[in-house]
Amino acid sequence: MYKKLSHLAMAATFLAIIILNFVPAFAAKYYADQTNFTETFVPTANYSWNQYSIDVCIYKEGSVPNSYYVWTKLAVQSWRQALREYTGNQEAWNITARYAKSLAALESCDVKVYIFSTYKEFEGYPTQTGAYTSVKYNDNIDKMDVRVYLSPLVLHGDGKTELNLPSYAFRNSAVHEIGHVLGLSHMQSTKGYLMSPQFDFWEEKDQLPITTLELSALVRIYGTDGFS
Repeated sequence: MYKKLSHLAMAATFLAIIILNFVPAFAAKYYADQTNFTETFVPTANYSWNQYSIDVCIYKEGSVPNSYYVWTKLAVQSWRQALREYTGNQEAWNITARYAKSLAALESCDVKVYIFSTYKEFEGYPTQTGAYTSVKYNDNIDKMDVRVYLSPLVLHGDGKTELNLPSYAFRNSAVHEIGHVLGLSHMQSTKGYLMSPQFDFWEEKDQLPITTLELSALVRIYGTDGFS
């Protein structure tokens, strides 16, 4: 029995050494290297955050399945972790997401996310028929009013066809909109990039990743020390 335990201990130690040696290869879990170099620059918005942390609250309409809340929260967490890994700063980039039980509960949050059952409930409807982010300034110019509108049901660019988004397309929308929240604008390329203005799941069959392209744009805005 002692010999068997010794062999097991040695095997465990050997496995631990292998894992430690190969950890760097798997460090980038939340972002991918840019592979499409048609564009090498992400435009940025005319606003940025200047505070230690960003509080994102997510309100989900009761008829919308809970999975849509989870995907939206994961979109926020993905940006946080990607920025921490990309910059090597695990203490910064503090952006958190939590559930808001009511519309009134959103009002005290830095970022207010609405997940409605249909685009027809968006504040900007009928002008806005797909996921979008609204950034306005309150009476105090230093305080931004940031609101994100998401729905599993949107209107196609043809202005006629209603689309029930597959899960990966909704997740792409959520990650894209959080990119806007952080200060990124749209790419010039209509499609093909996370921050492109269109995502057509008839053509794109997978969720677009956060890449070094988007992350480098945010580092241009904030440096490597986070939002503050």
